[in-house]
Amino acid sequence: MGVKGVLKNIRRQGVGKTIKLARERRRERQEDERITKEVACIQRRTSLEMESRENEDEKAEMAILAASCSDLYALNDIRPVTLTALRNYLGEMASLVAKRSNEDDFDETFELFQVQLDGYYQLFDSFSFGKKPQEEEVLFFEQLTESETGPYKTRLRELFVKQRIPQAYRESSTAPLQNKAVFVQPRKGLNQTFKYMYHYLKSHDGLEPELWQLRREAIPDSFYFRNAEAMAAQAGMAKVAFFHESNDLFGHVQVRDDSKIVQLWHGCGVFKKIGLDTAGQPGYKSVKAYEEYPEYNYYSCVTIASPELSWVFEQFMGISKESGIIKPLGVSRTDEFFDQAYIDRCYEKLYERIPEARDKKVILYAPTYRGLGRNRVAPDELDIPAMAERLGDTHILLIKQHQTAKDCPPVPEPYDQSFAWDVTRGWGMDINELMTIADVCVSDYSSLVFEYSIFERPMAFFVYDLDEYIDDRGLYYDFDEITPGPLCFTTNELIEYIEGIERNGFDPAEVAAFKERFMCSCDGHSTERILEYIENGD
Repeated sequence: MGVKGVLKNIRRQGVGKTIKLARERRRERQEDERITKEVACIQRRTSLEMESRENEDEKAEMAILAASCSDLYALNDIRPVTLTALRNYLGEMASLVAKRSNEDDFDETFELFQVQLDGYYQLFDSFSFGKKPQEEEVLFFEQLTESETGPYKTRLRELFVKQRIPQAYRESSTAPLQNKAVFVQPRKGLNQTFKYMYHYLKSHDGLEPELWQLRREAIPDSFYFRNAEAMAAQAGMAKVAFFHESNDLFGHVQVRDDSKIVQLWHGCGVFKKIGLDTAGQPGYKSVKAYEEYPEYNYYSCVTIASPELSWVFEQFMGISKESGIIKPLGVSRTDEFFDQAYIDRCYEKLYERIPEARDKKVILYAPTYRGLGRNRVAPDELDIPAMAERLGDTHILLIKQHQTAKDCPPVPEPYDQSFAWDVTRGWGMDINELMTIADVCVSDYSSLVFEYSIFERPMAFFVYDLDEYIDDRGLYYDFDEITPGPLCFTTNELIEYIEGIERNGFDPAEVAAFKERFMCSCDGHSTERILEYIENGD
């Protein structure tokens, strides 16, 4: 700021504010100079190190990079510029580890890299965990994810599942038991299966809920497993840890005697074969894989909807009937179906988002996915134009594809948001809310029809690929014998069923019998019984 500028500021703002402004600008210049010097030092060091590597092998290069990372960790204040340098070093190390994956000393370089990632994980947690990642961080994560293949992926899983996670649990389990419940969410968010139990605990005295979002597939496996390790340390001190799907994270954990691991499971019932019943089939895990990384051996209790389903869960989880682990205490998340205030809120939410629903009946189409693993896709066989032509005056169609399905087919024009709405994502209504407001539910092999039966409303099964599905996957029951509604192989058959309900009404007897057989433990008090078991045992 020149003399004229100073005088002008004094006249406009006064002497005090002008002095303050000058000091701030001086500090900014000093900080810019400091950062410039720091960048220059890092660039110079990097240049010298790169020169020194020309005559070194990759193992020596790893050691140089590790030393560089350690120097940055030693700083008391990690600035953005040094954090960027750290990510660059770690990115180079990841590439070198991937290159050495078939070398005899791979374990040595792998372990050296893990030590550096441990340091970065602590910084990552404090800098940006749960926040929008910086551009350099995204690039680093992409580079790291690309390296997590083959021997690296195998060794990483072995290190954490067999060693570090059990050790973290074991060490923390020596501490006094805390009156808290750890909710283990493998991905992000609060899973539908957990919601009712979590909010129940939030609003009642007793167990303090603690949600752990492990962020699987959103971050590299190296960090997913570190999140799991941190979760295990908390679970080791908790009265209970809740799971909602199978995974191998605790397959080698010895659960402390005064704590419980409770599997709430994400489905009320099971049609299609899963778990150990698919072991060895094409596209599924082998028997050996289940033996090396068990997924069902650590539960204290698996809560189910009815005694009728006990044999299914015992079979696909490999749990003996005599153990008493499979308990028909009911399914926590169904309790809200018995709450009139919740039901009223669901309708309010529907009418707010889709006003057209006020004067028409709602058909919910909620199929399961097709395909395996990351290749899961949504079915695309429903003839929406035909449904709109014959049912459009009296009904609307809401489509809720499976949450893991990709490539969801678009609703064709002109029916999109005039007759049919794809509410799979972004509409702010979960599957429980959609079932609550649906007048008719159309599904296929999905377990959601079990909980929908609580409402004793009409349902139909659109199973155009039934024979193929049975051959590929297998079912636990004779499908035609147990389904409380017609099997429709074409859209026309489905339309005729719905038109028949409009003409002749609906007799709920078949659905009520299905509910009594498969959902009799779900009466609005499941959560209370589960918590009583956690508190008092059998």
